[in-house]
Amino acid sequence: MSINQILNNELFETYQQISFQINSIQGNSSSIEEKKALMKKLRQQYENKLVTYNKIANEFANLFMKKEKLDDHIITARIGSPTYYGNQPKDYLWSGISIDNDKSFSFQYSWVFQKGVFEVTFCFGSGGTSSGKIENWKKEEKEQRMRLMERKFLEILENNSYREIIEKLLQQEGFVLTAEWLNTSSQSISNMDEFLNRIREKTGAKSGITRYFKQEELLGAEFNLEEKIFRYFDIFRPVWDKMQEIKNGIDYSEIESSGSEEYDYLFTPLVDELTVIERITTIKNFIAGKGFMYPNHWIENFFLSLKAKPFVILAGVSGTGKTKLVKLFAEAVGATASNGQFSLIPVRPDWSDPSDLLGYKDLSGAFRPGKLTEVLVEASKPENQHKPYFICLDEMNLARVEHYFSDLLSVLETQEWDNQRIVTTPLIHKDSLQNESDKEVYGNLHLPDNVYIVGTVNMDETTHPFSKKVLDRANTIEFNYIDLGQYPSIETELADGATALPPNALLRSEYLQLVDVYRDYKQLTEETTELLVKINGILEQIHSHVGFRIRDAVCFYMIYNERFALLSKEAAFDMQLLQKILPRIQGSSSSVKKALLQLMQVTQDRSLPISEYMEDASKLYLSMETLAAAKYPQSARKIAFMLRRLEEDGFTSYWLS
Repeated sequence: MSINQILNNELFETYQQISFQINSIQGNSSSIEEKKALMKKLRQQYENKLVTYNKIANEFANLFMKKEKLDDHIITARIGSPTYYGNQPKDYLWSGISIDNDKSFSFQYSWVFQKGVFEVTFCFGSGGTSSGKIENWKKEEKEQRMRLMERKFLEILENNSYREIIEKLLQQEGFVLTAEWLNTSSQSISNMDEFLNRIREKTGAKSGITRYFKQEELLGAEFNLEEKIFRYFDIFRPVWDKMQEIKNGIDYSEIESSGSEEYDYLFTPLVDELTVIERITTIKNFIAGKGFMYPNHWIENFFLSLKAKPFVILAGVSGTGKTKLVKLFAEAVGATASNGQFSLIPVRPDWSDPSDLLGYKDLSGAFRPGKLTEVLVEASKPENQHKPYFICLDEMNLARVEHYFSDLLSVLETQEWDNQRIVTTPLIHKDSLQNESDKEVYGNLHLPDNVYIVGTVNMDETTHPFSKKVLDRANTIEFNYIDLGQYPSIETELADGATALPPNALLRSEYLQLVDVYRDYKQLTEETTELLVKINGILEQIHSHVGFRIRDAVCFYMIYNERFALLSKEAAFDMQLLQKILPRIQGSSSSVKKALLQLMQVTQDRSLPISEYMEDASKLYLSMETLAAAKYPQSARKIAFMLRRLEEDGFTSYWLS
């Protein structure tokens, strides 16, 4: 199907209906959740039509490039549609080709629904920066690069032979000089000299020449839109080729980078201008200022867990602040829902494969990305690679984690260094996609090193247990010990808004294999490993022993802790014993009880009368003072709880609450 074949009233009526309904939803007094539900329903209502329109626009872009023998960058913007989180859709379907991998210096064609027109534009301005928030140094560097190209381009337009081409389009083909996007009146610029002066004085991609087609013209019986687009480009082609020639010959080395090293964590070992201790204090103050209280060292532990592995599980009874911890921690480092760096994804009980998270191909072969994939695409963009992105999988064990999360679990173990970045094998292979546009956006998409996944779980009759495959790859932080006597601090103030947000280096892993750090932390690594060897001997009796993956993860946690001086060595290992070892233990046999008693010896760093406690271990779990005085008190308390469950119920598990 060609563009001409969809030039009918339905195209415009569809978008007018969408816009009307969205305005109605956004203007009513419903709650945010109710509006989201209405937006989701509206999106589904128009899904097929929008996909069809977008597919045709992308196909035409590829056809155009092939026919004109161009190898430049295709730019596409799909018709905006109601999103699950309620965004207003775009007011146009836009596609085109660009000389500089941007909207600037490009040839664009788009339906502008708010104006009821189709526009063909040759864009002459620099455009300044990419859309979205980027660091000042990147913005400045890009503006310098684009202005340099703009100055070169002005030289083309001042040449009479090229200027005559522009004049022909203006005088014979109905083009007008445009100073603003979507400005169909274009009365502010009357001639070429004034137009060129505007480009010199006020740079921007809003400068260009545009041909507007009104709806009634587009729907004329003899109208052939594609033919006109090709003709316009053929007229403009000498200017385009000259622009390309100049662009390829520009020496960008004259552009000064005014501070990229400050942000480029790839080559900077320091995290940011604050020490890690100062940064953690800032985060804790921010969370306390929001009225939420967590036990001592929980924020430090959460930070170290993320640093050791970008996958953490928060377990515990409902209402203890698991999801809130993720959200507030993310906000404290600049990752919010509004800027797209924090995403809450509720897990559904019917999720049975990775398509619910990653996406799927529909019957037409088009790829429909899942919410996780949308986040990964944004996080992978060069302008976003220094920013942390948080994904919270809420109640992640309502479905079997191994089923819908299996691809992520496997990919997590393929991390390796590539040019100072951590990369993984692809989550979505390019060869598995059919459409070229899908291949460009999603092909070989991997898990970037600025994405952190946190799952919240409750353990009750509605949820599924975790396999060792999942537990091996995560730190499991438990929220079951609640002190209701805590009150918000009325003295804690919100963190100073002037404090610079940290780059992703604050959280990004720095070690992938033990060899990366063994030389520098040989003694700590060997001490930690010796303890794990002792514990592994106990776990082997119940077939719950650990492998190199957990050994390395525990060592990394301990090394980060020592580097940043956040916890005592004993407190740090206590957390790892609690979070990496004990979640693996469950059962009803005497061997499980014996293993728990032997682990209790480790936590208390003393011998216990094992044979006596095999008959009755109540002295262990009824003496809270003894547990509090243990070398590893958090783990000792958990083991005591598990022993009590085993004696009273005949079965025990880390997950019983």
